[in-house]
Amino acid sequence: MSAVVLAALLVAVAVLFAVRAWLGGRFSHRDRVMVLAEAFGVVVAFAAASLLVDWTQASPALWVVAVVVAAAGSVGAVRRFAALPWRRTRRRWPLRVVRLGLSGILGSGVVALAAVIAA
Repeated sequence: MSAVVLAALLVAVAVLFAVRAWLGGRFSHRDRVMVLAEAFGVVVAFAAASLLVDWTQASPALWVVAVVVAAAGSVGAVRRFAALPWRRTRRRWPLRVVRLGLSGILGSGVVALAAVIAA
């Protein structure tokens, strides 16, 4: 049961990335830093899913759906990337840099752990 829930969570992360990449408006990506951070978050979600989900219990079709949706989101992000500023001006920019840095370190650890276990 938990394997299916975690696999569905992976699909939800991929869908959220794709929706934010393709649609404009309030929930869309507003700068390039946001696009790169969320793309890295999708990579981390896939690495975590490869570690945590027992794919003999969850349907592998959920993995395929997540990959296809994430690929579609990547196409949308690439399409909009040139039109976005590198960063939008915000008063709390230093806090955002610290949060992104810590998330990057933690996410890199998860991806490295998945690579070591897979090897």
